[in-house]
Amino acid sequence: MLRRIKDPSEIEGRLLELAHTTDAKITAPALAYFAPCSLDDAARVLDDLAARDRLSMDVEDDGTIVYHLLGRQKLARSLQPSALVPIGPAHREASPLAAAVLSVVIPGAGHLYAGRVVAALLWFLVVSLGYVLILPGLLLHLFSMVSAASAAHRLNGASPRRLLAPGSNA
Repeated sequence: MLRRIKDPSEIEGRLLELAHTTDAKITAPALAYFAPCSLDDAARVLDDLAARDRLSMDVEDDGTIVYHLLGRQKLARSLQPSALVPIGPAHREASPLAAAVLSVVIPGAGHLYAGRVVAALLWFLVVSLGYVLILPGLLLHLFSMVSAASAAHRLNGASPRRLLAPGSNA
């Protein structure tokens, strides 16, 4: 869930970042989206800065209020993209319980679910070969389930020792 900013000084900091790293028009909705904060908080910060002559304010033909930062120049961002919305792969979480259950059905499927393709293939091959001797196959299948749950925990950044689903109680 996105944390909304309420502190005017934080919103002002995000305004400066917006103004100096993008070519976007400075409007209350743009600031509210970029900060992130409510439209009312964004409008209050912009109006306050305009009242203190830090920003100039124009009304466009369609009624949109656009603010201009005096001396605005675009500065290069070294580590972050210059888009309003960060571009990159979304962080994905995996349930250790689901990974273990998938490995019960097909050895290696839980690893595949956790994004570990090579481990999935290796577990499938090792467990399948272990079933030729029956008992080693069952043990390897069990180890595959535990390893899949551990892989899902590592994907989530948690300790690999807990086998419960996220949000469940011990």
